[in-house]
Amino acid sequence: MVNRDFKSAFEAMYHGKYDFEDFKSGDISEKFRKLDLNKKNIYEADPTLKIYHKFLNLFVFQWLKFNENCVYSYRKGMNVADAVKKHAHSKHFYQTDLNNFFGSIRSDFVKASIVASIDRMPIADVLIYIDRIIELCTVSGKLPVGFSTSPLISNACLLHFDNEVELYCEENGLIYTRYSDDIIISGGERKLYGTGEIIAEVLHQQFKGSLSINSSKTKYSSAGNKLKILGMMILPNGTITIDSKLKADIEVLLHFFMKDKQKFLDKIETDSATALAKVSGYLNYINTTDKIYLNKLRKKYGASVVDMFVRGSVKAL
Repeated sequence: MVNRDFKSAFEAMYHGKYDFEDFKSGDISEKFRKLDLNKKNIYEADPTLKIYHKFLNLFVFQWLKFNENCVYSYRKGMNVADAVKKHAHSKHFYQTDLNNFFGSIRSDFVKASIVASIDRMPIADVLIYIDRIIELCTVSGKLPVGFSTSPLISNACLLHFDNEVELYCEENGLIYTRYSDDIIISGGERKLYGTGEIIAEVLHQQFKGSLSINSSKTKYSSAGNKLKILGMMILPNGTITIDSKLKADIEVLLHFFMKDKQKFLDKIETDSATALAKVSGYLNYINTTDKIYLNKLRKKYGASVVDMFVRGSVKAL
């Protein structure tokens, strides 16, 4: 494959509709706005910056290396249920999430991830533009919640962390998966008390305090009763099913998605990309496990809306 330079790729894609000089060096401070949603800062790109982000996702960020064995977030054809299935026959479980996930990923982490994957990209002169690329996808030196570039970048920035945790789990007969900021570790014979300290140490080694465990969300549990992970229920026989509360939540989310986008975001308490991906994941799992219920949702909320989520084609609010 012959790699193009940034300018020729940009012009071939947009045929003069967008200005490469603006992409290369224009002021972006007026191209996004900060919203306060449910006491969280969400950043909304304007139409032009969204185009620039789409271009960067296509030619840079989708080429970043990440741990494909353990990470299930923001991947085509993967969803929440896939992250849970690997744990279906385990006996003991550790669950936690990361504090201020996107907002803890600094621009130097982004730069290191781009440099590490430079040979995979179809653009020959990425290094020339690397500082501008980072400027276009960060706010105040951090990954912003709400930019379409943040999800793919986050997967890549945690590559070495994911690799270290995966290695630890393999050496100790454990299973590790991650979905965005949600971490799940499970095993068969021994309980997992102390796992949190291991994860915290790996985080410190990799990020020097920038990323940390959310202790209030940390949970140790064992099989025997129904076990809830990321909205999925693992039954004692290893079957994964949909929590009745999740069914109710999905119906509320679909209602808000159609009627009130602000309440949709407030309900799921995350950024729009993660919210849409999670709803898509849940509906995909319903599609494979309970088609009767999926048809009920189609009748109630419209086949076009439900099927867009199933296909994963809903990318933005």
